[in-house]
Amino acid sequence: MVESNNRAEIQVRFVAVNPTEPSALSLPQKRGPFDDKSRQEAAGRTRGLKACIRCRMQKLRCEIIETNPEGICGTCQNVSSQKVHHLGCLRHRLTECTLYRTGKAPGLEFTFRWPQMKLKDISDWASTEVRAILVQSDVCQVPLKLSVRKFIPIPGKDRTERSWVDPNGKDPTGRKGGVKKYYKTTPYAIVNMANAVHDMKEYISDNVFKCMGYFLRGSDVLVKETYEFARKHMQRVESDEERRLLGNFFRLWFAIRRTATTEHIVGKETLEMKPETEDRSFPLFEKIPLPPVMIQQLDMVLTLGILQPLRKQVLEDFQKLVLANNPRSWMTIYLITFMSLHSCAKVTDENYNNARKHGLIRRYAIPNFIEERHHSANVFLSHYHYRTESFNPFKQDWKRRHATPFAHMSVDEIQFLERTKALMKERESIIKTNNEFDIYEHELYFISQIFEENWQPRDTVIDRMDGTINDVGLQRFSGQ
Repeated sequence: MVESNNRAEIQVRFVAVNPTEPSALSLPQKRGPFDDKSRQEAAGRTRGLKACIRCRMQKLRCEIIETNPEGICGTCQNVSSQKVHHLGCLRHRLTECTLYRTGKAPGLEFTFRWPQMKLKDISDWASTEVRAILVQSDVCQVPLKLSVRKFIPIPGKDRTERSWVDPNGKDPTGRKGGVKKYYKTTPYAIVNMANAVHDMKEYISDNVFKCMGYFLRGSDVLVKETYEFARKHMQRVESDEERRLLGNFFRLWFAIRRTATTEHIVGKETLEMKPETEDRSFPLFEKIPLPPVMIQQLDMVLTLGILQPLRKQVLEDFQKLVLANNPRSWMTIYLITFMSLHSCAKVTDENYNNARKHGLIRRYAIPNFIEERHHSANVFLSHYHYRTESFNPFKQDWKRRHATPFAHMSVDEIQFLERTKALMKERESIIKTNNEFDIYEHELYFISQIFEENWQPRDTVIDRMDGTINDVGLQRFSGQ
Protein backbone atom coordinates (compact mmCIF):
# COMPACT_ATOMS: atom_id res chain seq x y z
CA MET A 1 0.00 0.00 0.00
CA VAL A 2 1.37 3.42 -0.93
CA GLU A 3 1.00 6.17 1.66
CA SER A 4 0.12 9.66 0.49
CA ASN A 5 2.35 12.35 2.02
CA ASN A 6 0.58 15.30 0.46
CA ARG A 7 -1.01 16.83 3.55
CA ALA A 8 -2.45 19.69 1.51
CA GLU A 9 -4.85 17.26 -0.13
CA ILE A 10 -6.40 16.32 3.19
CA GLN A 11 -9.40 18.41 4.15
CA VAL A 12 -9.90 19.49 7.74
CA ARG A 13 -13.30 18.72 9.21
CA PHE A 14 -14.83 20.82 11.94
CA VAL A 15 -16.86 20.35 15.09
CA ALA A 16 -18.37 23.31 16.91
CA VAL A 17 -20.53 24.00 19.90
CA ASN A 18 -21.24 27.33 18.25
CA PRO A 19 -21.68 26.80 14.49
CA THR A 20 -20.11 30.24 13.88
CA GLU A 21 -16.92 29.31 15.78
CA PRO A 22 -15.62 25.96 14.45
CA SER A 23 -12.68 24.14 16.00
CA ALA A 24 -10.58 21.79 13.89
CA LEU A 25 -10.45 18.05 14.49
CA SER A 26 -7.23 16.10 14.03
CA LEU A 27 -6.42 15.28 10.41
CA PRO A 28 -7.70 11.88 9.31
CA GLN A 29 -5.25 9.27 8.04
CA LYS A 30 -5.61 8.60 4.33
CA ARG A 31 -5.08 5.25 2.63
CA GLY A 32 -3.14 5.30 -0.59
CA PRO A 33 -4.52 3.84 -3.83
CA PHE A 34 -4.61 0.08 -4.37
CA ASP A 35 -1.75 -1.26 -6.54
CA ASP A 36 -4.04 -3.95 -7.98
CA LYS A 37 -6.30 -2.50 -10.69
CA SER A 38 -9.07 -5.04 -10.00
CA ARG A 39 -9.09 -4.01 -6.33
CA GLN A 40 -9.28 -0.37 -7.43
CA GLU A 41 -12.33 -1.14 -9.56
CA ALA A 42 -13.96 -3.16 -6.76
CA ALA A 43 -13.39 -0.34 -4.30
CA GLY A 44 -14.94 2.09 -6.77
CA ARG A 45 -18.05 -0.08 -7.14
CA THR A 46 -18.38 -0.32 -3.37
CA ARG A 47 -18.14 3.46 -3.03
CA GLY A 48 -20.87 3.85 -5.62
CA LEU A 49 -23.24 1.38 -3.95
CA LYS A 50 -22.04 2.12 -0.38
CA ALA A 51 -20.50 -0.44 1.94
CA CYS A 52 -22.99 -2.20 4.20
CA ILE A 53 -23.26 -1.32 7.88
CA ARG A 54 -21.74 -4.58 9.10
CA CYS A 55 -18.62 -4.23 6.93
CA ARG A 56 -18.13 -0.61 7.95
CA MET A 57 -18.67 -1.45 11.64
CA GLN A 58 -16.12 -4.28 11.51
CA LYS A 59 -13.81 -2.47 9.08
CA LEU A 60 -14.10 -5.24 6.49
CA ARG A 61 -13.91 -4.96 2.72
CA CYS A 62 -17.49 -5.01 1.42
CA GLU A 63 -17.38 -7.30 -1.62
CA ILE A 64 -20.07 -6.49 -4.18
CA ILE A 65 -21.54 -9.53 -5.98
CA GLU A 66 -21.56 -8.78 -9.72
CA THR A 67 -24.74 -10.75 -10.46
CA ASN A 68 -26.67 -8.97 -7.69
CA PRO A 69 -24.85 -5.72 -6.90
CA GLU A 70 -27.63 -4.29 -4.72
CA GLY A 71 -28.23 -7.51 -2.81
CA ILE A 72 -26.36 -9.06 0.10
CA CYS A 73 -22.61 -8.44 -0.19
CA GLY A 74 -20.12 -11.28 -0.55
CA THR A 75 -18.61 -10.61 2.85
CA CYS A 76 -21.94 -11.00 4.64
CA GLN A 77 -22.83 -14.00 2.48
CA ASN A 78 -19.66 -15.81 3.51
CA VAL A 79 -20.62 -15.59 7.18
CA SER A 80 -24.38 -16.01 6.76
CA SER A 81 -24.19 -19.55 8.15
CA GLN A 82 -22.58 -18.25 11.32
CA LYS A 83 -24.55 -16.36 13.96
CA VAL A 84 -22.64 -13.13 13.61
CA HIS A 85 -25.50 -10.65 13.28
CA HIS A 86 -29.24 -11.13 13.09
CA LEU A 87 -29.58 -8.03 10.91
CA GLY A 88 -29.37 -8.27 7.16
CA CYS A 89 -26.88 -6.62 4.84
CA LEU A 90 -28.01 -2.97 4.96
CA ARG A 91 -26.37 -0.19 2.95
CA HIS A 92 -27.35 2.83 4.99
CA ARG A 93 -25.32 5.84 6.07
CA LEU A 94 -26.20 8.11 8.95
CA THR A 95 -24.92 11.11 7.01
CA GLU A 96 -27.72 10.66 4.45
CA CYS A 97 -30.57 10.81 6.97
CA THR A 98 -33.50 13.20 6.59
CA LEU A 99 -34.27 14.96 9.88
CA TYR A 100 -36.54 17.88 8.96
CA ARG A 101 -38.83 19.07 6.19
CA THR A 102 -37.68 21.57 3.56
CA GLY A 103 -40.88 23.13 2.28
CA LYS A 104 -44.65 23.06 2.44
CA ALA A 105 -47.16 20.58 1.10
CA PRO A 106 -48.40 21.35 -2.44
CA GLY A 107 -51.28 23.78 -2.19
CA LEU A 108 -50.25 24.98 1.28
CA GLU A 109 -47.39 27.24 0.20
CA PHE A 110 -47.34 30.76 1.63
CA THR A 111 -45.54 32.43 -1.26
CA PHE A 112 -44.09 31.73 -4.70
CA ARG A 113 -41.89 34.83 -4.48
CA TRP A 114 -38.79 32.61 -4.17
CA PRO A 115 -38.83 29.52 -6.47
CA GLN A 116 -35.95 28.14 -4.41
CA MET A 117 -34.92 28.65 -0.81
CA LYS A 118 -32.49 31.55 -0.48
CA LEU A 119 -31.67 34.14 2.15
CA LYS A 120 -32.81 37.06 0.01
CA ASP A 121 -34.27 40.27 1.40
CA ILE A 122 -37.52 41.73 0.12
CA SER A 123 -36.98 44.97 -1.83
CA ASP A 124 -40.51 46.18 -2.60
CA TRP A 125 -41.42 47.80 0.72
CA ALA A 126 -44.63 49.71 1.32
CA SER A 127 -43.25 51.67 4.29
CA THR A 128 -39.95 52.83 5.75
CA GLU A 129 -41.10 52.11 9.30
CA VAL A 130 -39.41 49.13 10.98
CA ARG A 131 -41.35 47.49 13.80
CA ALA A 132 -40.20 45.05 16.47
CA ILE A 133 -42.48 42.11 17.25
CA LEU A 134 -42.33 39.20 19.68
CA VAL A 135 -43.06 35.77 18.20
CA GLN A 136 -44.27 33.08 20.58
CA SER A 137 -44.20 29.39 19.59
CA ASP A 138 -45.81 26.37 21.20
CA VAL A 139 -42.39 24.78 21.83
CA CYS A 140 -40.83 27.47 24.04
CA GLN A 141 -42.16 30.00 26.51
CA VAL A 142 -39.52 32.59 25.53
CA PRO A 143 -40.57 34.72 22.52
CA LEU A 144 -38.30 35.49 19.58
CA LYS A 145 -37.76 39.16 18.70
CA LEU A 146 -37.94 40.11 15.01
CA SER A 147 -37.59 43.36 13.06
CA VAL A 148 -40.32 43.57 10.41
CA ARG A 149 -41.63 45.99 7.82
CA LYS A 150 -44.72 46.35 5.63
CA PHE A 151 -44.15 45.18 2.04
CA ILE A 152 -46.06 45.28 -1.23
CA PRO A 153 -47.55 41.82 -1.94
CA ILE A 154 -47.07 40.35 -5.40
CA PRO A 155 -50.52 39.41 -6.76
CA GLY A 156 -50.82 35.70 -7.40
CA LYS A 157 -47.60 34.93 -5.53
CA ASP A 158 -47.86 36.17 -1.92
CA ARG A 159 -50.56 34.83 0.35
CA THR A 160 -52.02 37.45 2.70
CA GLU A 161 -54.37 35.25 4.68
CA ARG A 162 -54.23 32.23 6.96
CA SER A 163 -56.54 29.35 6.11
CA TRP A 164 -57.87 26.30 7.89
CA VAL A 165 -60.71 23.78 7.52
CA ASP A 166 -63.52 23.64 10.06
CA PRO A 167 -64.49 19.93 10.13
CA ASN A 168 -67.85 20.78 11.69
CA GLY A 169 -68.67 23.73 9.44
CA LYS A 170 -71.37 23.92 6.78
CA ASP A 171 -70.90 25.03 3.20
CA PRO A 172 -73.36 27.44 1.47
CA THR A 173 -75.59 24.50 0.53
CA GLY A 174 -75.83 23.40 4.16
CA ARG A 175 -73.63 20.37 3.69
CA LYS A 176 -71.68 19.60 6.85
CA GLY A 177 -68.27 17.98 7.08
CA GLY A 178 -65.60 20.52 6.20
CA VAL A 179 -65.57 24.20 5.28
CA LYS A 180 -62.48 26.22 4.44
CA LYS A 181 -62.14 29.47 6.36
CA TYR A 182 -59.77 32.42 6.23
CA TYR A 183 -58.20 35.00 8.51
CA LYS A 184 -56.94 38.16 6.77
CA THR A 185 -53.40 39.15 7.76
CA THR A 186 -51.40 42.33 7.17
CA PRO A 187 -48.45 42.19 4.74
CA TYR A 188 -45.38 42.33 7.00
CA ALA A 189 -42.07 40.58 6.47
CA ILE A 190 -38.63 40.24 8.05
CA VAL A 191 -36.44 43.22 7.16
CA ASN A 192 -32.98 41.62 7.04
CA MET A 193 -32.58 37.86 6.61
CA ALA A 194 -28.89 37.75 7.59
CA ASN A 195 -29.66 39.54 10.85
CA ALA A 196 -32.55 37.15 11.43
CA VAL A 197 -30.18 34.18 11.10
CA HIS A 198 -27.86 35.74 13.69
CA ASP A 199 -30.76 36.43 16.04
CA MET A 200 -32.15 32.91 15.60
CA LYS A 201 -28.77 31.33 16.38
CA GLU A 202 -28.51 33.32 19.58
CA TYR A 203 -32.10 32.53 20.48
CA ILE A 204 -31.57 28.79 20.01
CA SER A 205 -28.30 28.72 21.97
CA ASP A 206 -29.78 30.75 24.83
CA ASN A 207 -33.07 28.87 25.13
CA VAL A 208 -32.48 25.26 24.05
CA PHE A 209 -32.92 23.80 27.54
CA LYS A 210 -35.80 26.12 28.40
CA CYS A 211 -37.45 24.80 25.25
CA MET A 212 -36.69 21.23 26.23
CA GLY A 213 -38.47 21.52 29.57
CA TYR A 214 -41.41 23.42 28.11
CA PHE A 215 -41.86 21.19 25.06
CA LEU A 216 -41.70 17.95 27.06
CA ARG A 217 -44.07 19.04 29.82
CA GLY A 218 -46.81 16.67 28.58
CA SER A 219 -44.51 13.80 27.62
CA ASP A 220 -44.12 10.37 29.15
CA VAL A 221 -41.90 10.28 32.25
CA LEU A 222 -39.49 7.98 30.37
CA VAL A 223 -38.98 10.67 27.74
CA LYS A 224 -38.60 13.48 30.27
CA GLU A 225 -36.07 11.59 32.36
CA THR A 226 -34.02 10.57 29.33
CA TYR A 227 -33.74 14.12 28.00
CA GLU A 228 -32.79 15.41 31.44
CA PHE A 229 -30.18 12.67 31.79
CA ALA A 230 -28.81 13.57 28.34
CA ARG A 231 -28.41 17.20 29.41
CA LYS A 232 -26.47 16.14 32.51
CA HIS A 233 -24.45 13.63 30.51
CA MET A 234 -23.31 16.41 28.16
CA GLN A 235 -21.98 18.35 31.14
CA ARG A 236 -20.00 15.49 32.69
CA VAL A 237 -18.89 13.29 29.77
CA GLU A 238 -15.10 13.08 29.60
CA SER A 239 -14.77 13.27 25.82
CA ASP A 240 -14.63 16.79 24.36
CA GLU A 241 -15.82 15.41 21.01
CA GLU A 242 -18.91 13.87 22.60
CA ARG A 243 -19.63 17.04 24.55
CA ARG A 244 -19.50 19.12 21.36
CA LEU A 245 -21.62 16.56 19.51
CA LEU A 246 -24.30 16.63 22.19
CA GLY A 247 -24.26 20.44 22.29
CA ASN A 248 -24.75 20.61 18.53
CA PHE A 249 -27.40 17.89 18.64
CA PHE A 250 -29.47 19.82 21.19
CA ARG A 251 -29.29 22.95 19.02
CA LEU A 252 -30.30 20.92 15.99
CA TRP A 253 -33.15 19.37 17.99
CA PHE A 254 -34.46 22.82 19.02
CA ALA A 255 -34.19 24.16 15.46
CA ILE A 256 -36.19 21.17 14.17
CA ARG A 257 -38.83 21.86 16.82
CA ARG A 258 -39.10 25.41 15.44
CA THR A 259 -39.97 24.02 11.97
CA ALA A 260 -42.82 21.95 13.43
CA THR A 261 -44.57 24.53 15.54
CA THR A 262 -47.44 27.01 15.45
CA GLU A 263 -46.40 30.59 16.14
CA HIS A 264 -48.26 33.76 17.03
CA ILE A 265 -47.51 37.37 17.94
CA VAL A 266 -47.47 38.48 21.57
CA GLY A 267 -46.92 41.87 23.19
CA LYS A 268 -48.17 45.34 22.35
CA GLU A 269 -47.13 45.37 18.68
CA THR A 270 -49.69 43.32 16.73
CA LEU A 271 -49.08 44.70 13.20
CA GLU A 272 -52.60 46.15 13.00
CA MET A 273 -54.24 42.76 13.50
CA LYS A 274 -56.74 41.64 16.10
CA PRO A 275 -57.24 38.16 17.52
CA GLU A 276 -60.08 35.95 16.32
CA THR A 277 -62.48 35.87 19.28
CA GLU A 278 -65.66 34.45 17.76
CA ASP A 279 -64.79 31.38 15.68
CA ARG A 280 -63.39 28.71 17.99
CA SER A 281 -62.51 26.48 15.04
CA PHE A 282 -59.60 28.82 14.25
CA PRO A 283 -56.37 27.02 15.33
CA LEU A 284 -55.07 30.30 16.81
CA PHE A 285 -58.28 31.29 18.57
CA GLU A 286 -57.77 34.48 20.63
CA LYS A 287 -54.23 34.86 19.26
CA ILE A 288 -52.54 37.01 16.59
CA PRO A 289 -51.19 34.83 13.74
CA LEU A 290 -47.98 35.50 11.84
CA PRO A 291 -48.36 36.79 8.25
CA PRO A 292 -47.79 33.92 5.77
CA VAL A 293 -44.76 35.40 3.98
CA MET A 294 -43.04 35.90 7.34
CA ILE A 295 -43.58 32.23 8.18
CA GLN A 296 -41.91 31.24 4.90
CA GLN A 297 -39.01 33.57 5.70
CA LEU A 298 -38.55 31.95 9.11
CA ASP A 299 -38.49 28.55 7.41
CA MET A 300 -35.61 29.73 5.21
CA VAL A 301 -33.78 31.30 8.16
CA LEU A 302 -33.95 28.00 10.04
CA THR A 303 -33.23 25.72 7.08
CA LEU A 304 -30.41 27.60 5.37
CA GLY A 305 -28.90 29.42 8.32
CA ILE A 306 -29.05 26.75 11.02
CA LEU A 307 -30.44 23.34 10.08
CA GLN A 308 -28.31 22.58 7.02
CA PRO A 309 -24.90 23.25 8.62
CA LEU A 310 -25.87 21.68 11.95
CA ARG A 311 -27.36 18.56 10.35
CA LYS A 312 -24.19 17.95 8.33
CA GLN A 313 -21.95 18.43 11.36
CA VAL A 314 -24.02 16.35 13.77
CA LEU A 315 -24.50 13.40 11.41
CA GLU A 316 -20.83 13.31 10.38
CA ASP A 317 -19.66 13.37 13.99
CA PHE A 318 -22.29 10.89 15.14
CA GLN A 319 -21.41 8.44 12.36
CA LYS A 320 -17.73 8.73 13.29
CA LEU A 321 -18.58 8.02 16.93
CA VAL A 322 -20.72 4.98 16.09
CA LEU A 323 -18.10 3.45 13.78
CA ALA A 324 -15.32 3.94 16.35
CA ASN A 325 -16.71 1.01 18.40
CA ASN A 326 -15.66 2.45 21.76
CA PRO A 327 -17.71 1.10 24.72
CA ARG A 328 -17.12 4.39 26.54
CA SER A 329 -19.16 6.16 23.87
CA TRP A 330 -22.16 3.85 24.13
CA MET A 331 -24.18 6.14 26.41
CA THR A 332 -23.85 9.10 24.05
CA ILE A 333 -24.85 6.88 21.10
CA TYR A 334 -27.89 5.59 22.99
CA LEU A 335 -29.05 9.05 24.09
CA ILE A 336 -28.74 10.61 20.62
CA THR A 337 -30.52 7.62 19.07
CA PHE A 338 -33.32 7.89 21.64
CA MET A 339 -33.82 11.63 21.13
CA SER A 340 -33.66 11.37 17.34
CA LEU A 341 -36.35 8.67 17.35
CA HIS A 342 -38.49 10.76 19.67
CA SER A 343 -38.04 13.72 17.31
CA CYS A 344 -39.16 11.49 14.43
CA ALA A 345 -42.43 10.69 16.22
CA LYS A 346 -43.04 14.37 17.07
CA VAL A 347 -42.55 15.64 13.50
CA THR A 348 -44.78 12.78 12.33
CA ASP A 349 -47.47 13.90 14.76
CA GLU A 350 -47.13 17.54 13.65
CA ASN A 351 -47.43 16.52 9.99
CA TYR A 352 -50.51 14.46 10.81
CA ASN A 353 -52.16 17.40 12.61
CA ASN A 354 -51.27 19.76 9.77
CA ALA A 355 -53.11 17.49 7.33
CA ARG A 356 -56.19 17.59 9.59
CA LYS A 357 -55.96 21.37 9.94
CA HIS A 358 -56.19 21.81 6.16
CA GLY A 359 -58.80 19.11 5.58
CA LEU A 360 -56.56 16.73 3.65
CA ILE A 361 -57.83 13.19 3.10
CA ARG A 362 -54.37 11.60 3.29
CA ARG A 363 -52.78 10.85 6.63
CA TYR A 364 -49.84 13.27 6.34
CA ALA A 365 -49.48 16.71 4.81
CA ILE A 366 -46.09 15.88 3.23
CA PRO A 367 -46.02 12.08 2.75
CA ASN A 368 -42.67 12.01 0.94
CA PHE A 369 -40.97 13.75 3.85
CA ILE A 370 -42.57 11.43 6.41
CA GLU A 371 -41.48 8.38 4.40
CA GLU A 372 -37.89 9.67 4.28
CA ARG A 373 -37.96 10.54 7.99
CA HIS A 374 -39.20 7.06 8.92
CA HIS A 375 -36.50 5.49 6.75
CA SER A 376 -33.96 7.60 8.63
CA ALA A 377 -35.32 6.24 11.91
CA ASN A 378 -34.54 2.76 10.57
CA VAL A 379 -31.01 3.91 9.74
CA PHE A 380 -30.46 5.13 13.31
CA LEU A 381 -31.93 1.92 14.71
CA SER A 382 -29.87 -0.35 12.46
CA HIS A 383 -26.63 1.35 13.49
CA TYR A 384 -27.64 1.21 17.16
CA HIS A 385 -28.50 -2.49 17.04
CA TYR A 386 -25.34 -3.41 15.13
CA ARG A 387 -23.30 -1.56 17.71
CA THR A 388 -25.20 -2.86 20.75
CA GLU A 389 -26.02 -6.46 19.88
CA SER A 390 -22.81 -8.06 21.18
CA PHE A 391 -22.63 -6.10 24.43
CA ASN A 392 -25.95 -4.60 25.48
CA PRO A 393 -25.79 -2.55 28.70
CA PHE A 394 -29.48 -3.27 29.30
CA LYS A 395 -28.58 -6.98 29.64
CA GLN A 396 -25.48 -6.73 31.85
CA ASP A 397 -25.10 -8.26 35.31
CA TRP A 398 -24.19 -5.14 37.23
CA LYS A 399 -23.21 -7.20 40.25
CA ARG A 400 -20.09 -7.92 38.20
CA ARG A 401 -19.75 -4.47 36.70
CA HIS A 402 -15.95 -4.74 36.81
CA ALA A 403 -16.08 -7.74 34.45
CA THR A 404 -18.24 -6.08 31.78
CA PRO A 405 -17.16 -3.88 28.83
CA PHE A 406 -18.86 -1.05 30.75
CA ALA A 407 -16.79 -1.11 33.93
CA HIS A 408 -16.32 2.63 33.46
CA MET A 409 -20.04 3.38 33.95
CA SER A 410 -20.98 5.37 37.03
CA VAL A 411 -23.58 4.38 39.60
CA ASP A 412 -25.86 7.13 38.22
CA GLU A 413 -25.59 5.67 34.72
CA ILE A 414 -26.38 2.15 35.90
CA GLN A 415 -29.37 3.37 37.91
CA PHE A 416 -30.57 5.30 34.85
CA LEU A 417 -30.36 2.16 32.68
CA GLU A 418 -32.20 0.00 35.21
CA ARG A 419 -34.86 2.69 35.65
CA THR A 420 -35.29 2.91 31.87
CA LYS A 421 -35.64 -0.86 31.60
CA ALA A 422 -38.33 -0.88 34.31
CA LEU A 423 -40.26 1.98 32.67
CA MET A 424 -40.23 0.19 29.32
CA LYS A 425 -41.55 -2.95 30.99
CA GLU A 426 -44.48 -0.96 32.41
CA ARG A 427 -45.36 0.33 28.94
CA GLU A 428 -45.58 -2.99 27.13
CA SER A 429 -49.34 -2.73 26.56
CA ILE A 430 -49.00 0.78 25.07
CA ILE A 431 -46.20 -0.39 22.80
CA LYS A 432 -48.22 -3.42 21.70
CA THR A 433 -51.15 -1.18 20.75
CA ASN A 434 -48.86 1.21 18.85
CA ASN A 435 -47.42 -1.66 16.83
CA GLU A 436 -50.76 -3.36 16.21
CA PHE A 437 -52.44 -0.22 14.86
CA ASP A 438 -49.39 1.50 13.30
CA ILE A 439 -49.65 4.55 15.55
CA TYR A 440 -46.49 6.20 14.24
CA GLU A 441 -47.44 9.50 15.88
CA HIS A 442 -47.10 8.13 19.43
CA GLU A 443 -43.87 9.34 21.02
CA LEU A 444 -42.86 5.79 22.02
CA TYR A 445 -43.49 4.12 18.63
CA PHE A 446 -39.92 4.45 17.34
CA ILE A 447 -38.23 4.60 20.74
CA SER A 448 -39.63 1.21 21.73
CA GLN A 449 -37.75 -0.41 18.83
CA ILE A 450 -34.49 0.31 20.63
CA PHE A 451 -35.44 -2.40 23.12
CA GLU A 452 -36.75 -5.04 20.70
CA GLU A 453 -35.10 -8.46 20.59
CA ASN A 454 -33.89 -9.41 17.12
CA TRP A 455 -35.02 -6.06 15.71
CA GLN A 456 -35.56 -5.83 11.97
CA PRO A 457 -36.18 -2.68 9.88
CA ARG A 458 -39.88 -2.16 9.29
CA ASP A 459 -41.64 -0.17 6.62
CA THR A 460 -44.34 2.29 7.56
CA VAL A 461 -47.45 2.60 5.42
CA ILE A 462 -47.64 6.08 3.88
CA ASP A 463 -50.59 6.94 1.63
CA ARG A 464 -50.41 9.69 -0.97
CA MET A 465 -54.11 10.15 -1.63
CA ASP A 466 -55.02 13.53 -3.07
CA GLY A 467 -58.14 15.45 -2.14
CA THR A 468 -59.75 17.23 0.78
CA ILE A 469 -62.85 16.94 2.93
CA ASN A 470 -65.84 18.14 0.88
CA ASP A 471 -63.32 18.94 -1.89
CA VAL A 472 -62.43 22.29 -0.34
CA GLY A 473 -59.81 24.17 -2.35
CA LEU A 474 -56.21 24.16 -1.18
CA GLN A 475 -55.32 27.63 -2.38
CA ARG A 476 -56.91 30.86 -3.51
CA PHE A 477 -53.98 32.13 -5.50
CA SER A 478 -51.69 30.90 -8.24
CA GLY A 479 -47.96 30.45 -8.30
CA GLN A 480 -47.74 30.92 -12.04
